[in-house]
Amino acid sequence: MRVLLVRPPKYLWPYMNEQDNYLLPQAIVYLGAEARRRGHAVTLIDCLPSRLGWRGLERTIRELQPQVVCAGDSETLYQHESGRVFRLAKSIDPHIFTVAGGVHFSHACDHAFANYPIDAIVRGEGERTFGELLDTLAGGGEVSDVAGLALPDGGGGMRYTARRELIANLDDLPFPAYDLLPMERYGAARYLFSPGGVTMHHSRGCVDGCAYCACWLQMARRDGEPPGETLRPRWRTRSVGPVVDEMETLRRRYGKSCIVFVDDTWNVEPRWSDAFADALLRRPLDVVWFAFMRADLLARDEESGLFAKLMRAGLTHICIGMERADDAELRELRKHNIQVDRTTALVRKLRKKYPSLFLQTTFIVGLPQDTPESLDRLLAYVESIDPDYPAFHPLTPVPGTALWNEAQRDGRLEITDFTRYDWMTPVMRTDAMTRAELEYKIWQMNSRYLNPWRILRGVLSPHTYRRRMYLWWLLVSLRVGWDYVLDRVRPSRSTRRKTQLSDYVGMVKPDWYDQ
Repeated sequence: MRVLLVRPPKYLWPYMNEQDNYLLPQAIVYLGAEARRRGHAVTLIDCLPSRLGWRGLERTIRELQPQVVCAGDSETLYQHESGRVFRLAKSIDPHIFTVAGGVHFSHACDHAFANYPIDAIVRGEGERTFGELLDTLAGGGEVSDVAGLALPDGGGGMRYTARRELIANLDDLPFPAYDLLPMERYGAARYLFSPGGVTMHHSRGCVDGCAYCACWLQMARRDGEPPGETLRPRWRTRSVGPVVDEMETLRRRYGKSCIVFVDDTWNVEPRWSDAFADALLRRPLDVVWFAFMRADLLARDEESGLFAKLMRAGLTHICIGMERADDAELRELRKHNIQVDRTTALVRKLRKKYPSLFLQTTFIVGLPQDTPESLDRLLAYVESIDPDYPAFHPLTPVPGTALWNEAQRDGRLEITDFTRYDWMTPVMRTDAMTRAELEYKIWQMNSRYLNPWRILRGVLSPHTYRRRMYLWWLLVSLRVGWDYVLDRVRPSRSTRRKTQLSDYVGMVKPDWYDQ
């Protein structure tokens, strides 16, 4: 089969745009590798670093004449761009078999079939399901015999095939098809994830089932049969050797010096982390690396001395999902085993003990009980622990999450247009604040934290990575602010997507988007 996997043209998040860096999409390099291993002719197209707009993508599809076109995304925000790929493919050749995948489509199948010409949705972990689907199409078999799919039933409804078990041994996966992407175009930023940032992962899944997070659902254990299946958190990892070998390939063959681990929770298993650090210390690759780390597990590893060892092995940048400064609110979000006092002590210790570490955190605002005063207290707490980069995101329900189900049940959603689910635009009010008031408060929190002294301190840091990250933060913030001013002064010339609110930031339309 001639197979095309596409990451389509997109409006860009202003803090990760074409002047900075694109992160390599892990999904398509793994799906592409599995399809190639099974003997199919595979093409990967990532329109973002290639600056390939919709007219160019149409020309490319006509030239390639694929039999199968696959697109999808983990972000609800971008589901309509994948939908546009399916419409485009069918307009070129109605016989093209269209396949959707990723977190959003796995958990919004009915919406997807109702709005886009999709022939099959791969639900959950994709490699085995996608590979078997391609083999079945090539052999003329029954698609409904492939486990792990959602299919249209031909009458405006949908049906599920049998449950797909998770891959038992991740080492069985083929080496990702990096060679099918323009690797030289990733990680070209001067400051962000510099030098030469590129994504990879060693594990899949998570140990917790937070109410607001859809990521863990994609790699969850599924009990029962769809649609009544029960999802439970599940975490798996590859062996240390293949992970370090992949890092070496990225460094030696592709010149990537900053590895951005995109694992949902990198630091679950301390024995794995210890062996990984040993391997990097024995085989120095001259790389720095980033990871998303869970606070309670990070505290464990700091107390044991393992975190210091990981720092010696190149760890330079971590992100901790702290979310709130109140234990009861964390329980409300179903973030288990996290204690604010312990996390506070941990962050302060890290700031003092590891001055070269860039410490990023995330916080969720817009809980039903939030008021301007409660958010002022949250900001004061964040200022007291002094992370390098705190991200304040409005509470945003997405399909598949417990929060989505609760918001639907309680009628709290005021915005149902998925193109605005950007984790910058509030989609729900609080009991005391309108969406416009909440959005302004988020802008105010960011502005107050981004003070000249804090930026100057970072820009003058003696540690190269931290200095570069602060320069990136400064420059992109100035650019976003300037775009905001231009939007108000010359709205007719603005390239930002407008919404019903007076957004202080918005998704940016690239110059090449329509080309």
